[in-house]
Amino acid sequence: MATDYQPLFPYMEFARTEAFRSPLSLTSSGMPAADPAWLGSTLPVDLGWPGKEALPELEERLARHVGVDRSRVIVTVGASSALHLAATTLFRPGTRVAAETPSYEPLRALPPYFGAELALLERRPEHGWRLEPELVDRALAGARTGHVFVTNPNNPTGARSSADELRAIARSAERVGGVLVSCEIYMEYELDPARRTFACHLAPNTVSIGSLTKAYGLGALRIGWIVLGEGLAAERARFVDMQYLNYVDPPTVSLRLGVRALDVLEKLREPLRVMERDQKPVLLRWLAETPGIDAVAPALGLTAFPRIVGVADTRAFARHLVAEHGVDVVPGEFFGRPGHLRLGCGLAPADLRAALGRVAAGLGTFRRR
Repeated sequence: MATDYQPLFPYMEFARTEAFRSPLSLTSSGMPAADPAWLGSTLPVDLGWPGKEALPELEERLARHVGVDRSRVIVTVGASSALHLAATTLFRPGTRVAAETPSYEPLRALPPYFGAELALLERRPEHGWRLEPELVDRALAGARTGHVFVTNPNNPTGARSSADELRAIARSAERVGGVLVSCEIYMEYELDPARRTFACHLAPNTVSIGSLTKAYGLGALRIGWIVLGEGLAAERARFVDMQYLNYVDPPTVSLRLGVRALDVLEKLREPLRVMERDQKPVLLRWLAETPGIDAVAPALGLTAFPRIVGVADTRAFARHLVAEHGVDVVPGEFFGRPGHLRLGCGLAPADLRAALGRVAAGLGTFRRR
């Protein structure tokens, strides 16, 4: 039967089918897959009921990792299901959700999908991609109930909100009976524990979302979490009930491996330290020195979101790079910002230099077409 259905999440279709078509890909925002040696000599093939031991143990370990009581932690199947769970529970008809742009597509797609009114908060490159708290006040003015939906650090720009900015944003939501939902999966890139900023520590009306996926190369485990702010702790049963309507339990094997990963987290950070030392400077230098690239250096993480000067259709440019230069990039259209590209620096240094060189060469050939 013919259909003209338009997907709500076209970026994921791109990520599944188009992001790795070339010998060199700059599309990933996460570290390469972790060396399985960290698992030890045996895999915990455990088919038992996860709720008996594995799930409570991981909840406890995550609570220590974030620095909260276990009663505020909900384990999810990756951060994607945590985003969906927060939206299912909070974003109802009659509510308004102020979501940032540029942004990971679900931040713009989930609120209207659940019947909420969407108001966009525009991050601007001339302001360092900063999320200005005063924008939130304007976006939520007149709302009966108003929530805020952001990433920190931001995906795709790597811009980072300060603790004071997050407190101000949470207060804006609180004034209209709402919640700040902050996806903080890229905060795991922060190597200094004292500098990690989790919204759940800053205000009572907050939801922090985390994951082992990006900084540690453990995407295949699908271990994510929600941490409720103190003022939402009593709402845990409602969140879990909504979770049960979607799925009941994460796989026991992944829960066991999640605990093991948290036990060896410093070891899993070693490739991240190498990336910060060897690859990220290559990306930053290229952003600063390449003609036709207008960029703000990312504060955290391994991605940047430069504007490609004079190129409005970056989907067409991305296709040109694949066909003519053998390199993959993510078009800014998927983040609500045509004319930009998201570039990751997770490749080995020599491959990264080659890939960025192909992007620069491709810009020249694209303009001459």
